[in-house]
Amino acid sequence: MELPKIDERFIKQYKELLICGLLLLLAVAFGIRQVVVTIMKIQETSKEHKKQKEKLNEAKKKLKDYEDANKRLMDKQSNIKKVFQPKTATEDSIASFGGMFEDIIDYVKINNLMLRSVQYQINPADDIIYGKFPTLYNVCNVQLMLVGTYVQLEGLVRDLTVYPYFINLSEVRINPYEKDDQYIIATINITLYSKKQQSAASVMGGDGAPGAAGGAPAGGGM
Repeated sequence: MELPKIDERFIKQYKELLICGLLLLLAVAFGIRQVVVTIMKIQETSKEHKKQKEKLNEAKKKLKDYEDANKRLMDKQSNIKKVFQPKTATEDSIASFGGMFEDIIDYVKINNLMLRSVQYQINPADDIIYGKFPTLYNVCNVQLMLVGTYVQLEGLVRDLTVYPYFINLSEVRINPYEKDDQYIIATINITLYSKKQQSAASVMGGDGAPGAAGGAPAGGGM
């Protein structure tokens, strides 16, 4: 019995349909793979962000602990630590902090932090000590913006906490560094104090020099 002949056009169309079907399946499979890869990347990114957030919260807690410790230390040592006195007598308020500025910049360098910016305000009216004894002390609020790691920042805070002269580490704020998630941006506010060159009248007591009852820092020299 002779088999019926199959139209070659049908075979050609069938091959074309088969090829199209295979290409469609490949496209769908590739699309599914891309979706899966994208989802995995999103999940990995989400996990990484979660880790960074946990690290950030942990660092904030540590820095809060340092701030609390610094406050307790200041409460205990406010009458013990000496107020910085320039080696060379000067009536220039900014110049009177030269030695302290150098110390702080050295601390930044020692802890391998990058200094982004420095802002300062001389003799702010709202400072309690300057408000009580404006003829005895110069006051300087300093704000540092730094880039570094948590460990480097902790080192700087630790150094400032044990600084031998009377200062106030009033605030530390940290945020993620947008260019590299291994680093953070820290903003530190420090209040510095230095002794003014006293006139004869103030030495005689006319300005009401701070004593133990006044709550001002001890006035010893360098």
